[in-house]
Amino acid sequence: MTQNHVTIKIPKELVDEIDKIIGTHGFRSRGEFAKEAIRKLLDHYKSSLSLPRFEILNHDENGVKVIDRQLGRVVDVYIKPVGIKCLECNSSDCVHVNYVLEQPDIQKLIRKKRAEGWKLPDV
Repeated sequence: MTQNHVTIKIPKELVDEIDKIIGTHGFRSRGEFAKEAIRKLLDHYKSSLSLPRFEILNHDENGVKVIDRQLGRVVDVYIKPVGIKCLECNSSDCVHVNYVLEQPDIQKLIRKKRAEGWKLPDV
């Protein structure tokens, strides 16, 4: 026979806080409260998983700020006359640079800068 429930341990101070809420907001037990809290947290993380890993936050002629949801931070990719470089990876050939080079707006900028003599990748 398989069991439909498992036991988890949480710190007593969290249980004490939950106990203050039991009997209010429709919660009759710690289990009801925990299930609701866990469902809401799972919904939050599931929705963030459906977002793409990378997103351009902004860009100008000096570089691009890329949101990397896997890392949970903004990554700077600099565009300079001597090349393109990701400060996070300290590389000119990483997932962030590759993502930046795939963006039509950035490709247009790079073509313009290459025409001015900058040493940038061919896009």
